[in-house]
Amino acid sequence: MKSLLVVALFASACDRDRPAPPPPRDPQPPRRIIEPPTTGIVRQLPPHAIRSDGVGPYKLGDKVAGLLQQLPSGPRIMRFEIPGVVRTSVVRAEEDDAIVIGGETASNVTFVAVVGGSEIARTEKSNVHVGSSVAELEQALGPFVDDPDRARDPRLLIPSQQRNLRVVIADDRIATIAVTSDATNPRTIPESACVRPAVPSESKPRKFPACLTQAGELVEVDGDEVVVRSANGETRIATLRIPNLVFAEPLRHLGEGRDEIVAITSVEDTQERRWSIVAYRLEGTRFVRSLDSEVIYEMTNARTRWIGAELRDVQLYLELTSQTDGIEVGGLLTTQSGSKIRDVAVISPVRVGRKSGGKSMGGDASSGISSGSGGRADAGGSANP
Repeated sequence: MKSLLVVALFASACDRDRPAPPPPRDPQPPRRIIEPPTTGIVRQLPPHAIRSDGVGPYKLGDKVAGLLQQLPSGPRIMRFEIPGVVRTSVVRAEEDDAIVIGGETASNVTFVAVVGGSEIARTEKSNVHVGSSVAELEQALGPFVDDPDRARDPRLLIPSQQRNLRVVIADDRIATIAVTSDATNPRTIPESACVRPAVPSESKPRKFPACLTQAGELVEVDGDEVVVRSANGETRIATLRIPNLVFAEPLRHLGEGRDEIVAITSVEDTQERRWSIVAYRLEGTRFVRSLDSEVIYEMTNARTRWIGAELRDVQLYLELTSQTDGIEVGGLLTTQSGSKIRDVAVISPVRVGRKSGGKSMGGDASSGISSGSGGRADAGGSANP
């Protein structure tokens, strides 16, 4: 009994020494977590879709200044200016600069070009990309545009289902795809009584149909030589040699309703290169100049270095559009790094006027001998019997 009393007295003493509990507090509000501010920019990741209005988030007509905010690693802007040839700014985008965007920084986007492969950009649904074959491009986007009032470098293709694409070809493969603001829509042109004849598939040397007369002809280009044959390809009508020929194509003369042979030539040395245009129409078995040889673009090594390229690494891919009183020339400029295209730019258009009267190139029938007799004329005016 005494032991129980001692335990009770000891417990009571401990309770007296224990501090009183604190008074109850008001409920505490939930803890606030302040997130860092966000930029509000959600970037699209490749592969991007190549459409008629642009490539992925890079769209024609958008402000260049606004577009710069979409670049994942900051803007990489370069001034592209060669007097009389090109004047624009280019922005390199995506990994390895695989997309090139053109336009003045204070204005709008005028073109978007893809120089990278399938991992960067592809056409919608058809999945055509840089590196695809010409056959794959044609199968996916239809036959290539062949309007009689337009001609172009054979290395530059326009698919009929996306007429504002410019596709540069190298070794039967796509080297670059440029989406431009020029849709090359069909124009209303005077009708012609001639229908261009069919061309044998995979013809070598290269052949194209023309309406140099109302009968229609086949024209073949082999090196510097242009040969005009009858529509069935059996009879040689005329032959023309054009030194330093880049390409020759038929182009409809809007005032006459028939075709001319329009040729682009190029002369170069280590320091300078010049591109010229000349045009001919066929009168019987004679070629007559409808446009004298005229320099349309020229570049020097010193000027191309301003755009970060050596002259030997710069190429022009020209387009020709017939006008009532002349021919307009435009197209693309590219620079290369090794075997790969690095930069692309739309060049400044140039207009040249046709001659008001024809000028024969020789004193006799040396400009072309009928019935396939094999006569030949030099574009400089000398005869080669």
